[in-house]
Amino acid sequence: MKKSLKVSLVILVLLIVCTFPAAAALKVGILPDADSIPLIVAEEEGFFAESGLEIEIVSFNNPIERDSALQADAIDGAISDVLSVLFFVDNGQNVKMTSLTNGRYVLLSGKNTEIRDYEDLKNVEIAISSNTIIEYITDRLVKTNGLADEEIAKVAIPKIPVRLQILEAGKVKAACLPEPLASVLIKNGANKIGESTELGEAPGIMLFKEQAIEKKEREIEAFYTAYSKAVELLNEDSDRYRDLLIEKAGFPEEIKESFVFPEYDKPRLPQENTVNLVIDWMKKKELIEGQYTYWDLIEKSFVE
Repeated sequence: MKKSLKVSLVILVLLIVCTFPAAAALKVGILPDADSIPLIVAEEEGFFAESGLEIEIVSFNNPIERDSALQADAIDGAISDVLSVLFFVDNGQNVKMTSLTNGRYVLLSGKNTEIRDYEDLKNVEIAISSNTIIEYITDRLVKTNGLADEEIAKVAIPKIPVRLQILEAGKVKAACLPEPLASVLIKNGANKIGESTELGEAPGIMLFKEQAIEKKEREIEAFYTAYSKAVELLNEDSDRYRDLLIEKAGFPEEIKESFVFPEYDKPRLPQENTVNLVIDWMKKKELIEGQYTYWDLIEKSFVE
């Protein structure tokens, strides 16, 4: 009798598990950058928890770790950029851009140089990371501001901390860096030549894997509801979140008070013109083989 009861209980448990499978968390990867702040605020304010769904923010130290996690299905989505999406898709990874984000990339000259504007950058080596959003932004900034191809000199320094150090040490005269590290350099005397926001483009984006879009639609919708609430709070009073920059976002302590928050956009689709510019740039550099259009890369069901 007892044996029969145990068997019946096991069968009942199995039926419940099969009928109501445990909901898997929606996992979203972030980096220590300006794009990620709304997600950190959403988590801190409990907006994800309010949805009643499991949404987890996963921090990474660099894009390589983040992209490896995406490839291994360890995360469902991430704050990234248009170039990364094209690299993924061209290598057979099924990802889609779902909205833009508000990252900022800054072109700087060293504190002990006389370089103050784009004209001064003619034939001056600019430290970048090759075939990345950093190189793309650098090219767009200098060409938009009058430099010809033959007047642009670039030197590849892939690791961001090394790029920062060699600019501070005067081993290169100029570099392109993301926030918040650009603010560290400016605080220490570097000169801002220009930044990505000048271009009226936003190549930073949010992406999700197609399998997550298909299987975790409710979680992604809740994710964007929470994101929108966080953006409202940040735009109303960003200063109240300065402690979070250090405690949760991984920003350097020294720029806690001086960091300039972006004006964050409510979730909306990436600009078609921006995506097409990135596609053209990558094709010219022979970084991708396939032919892609804006609509091949976009999932428009979550935002306007």
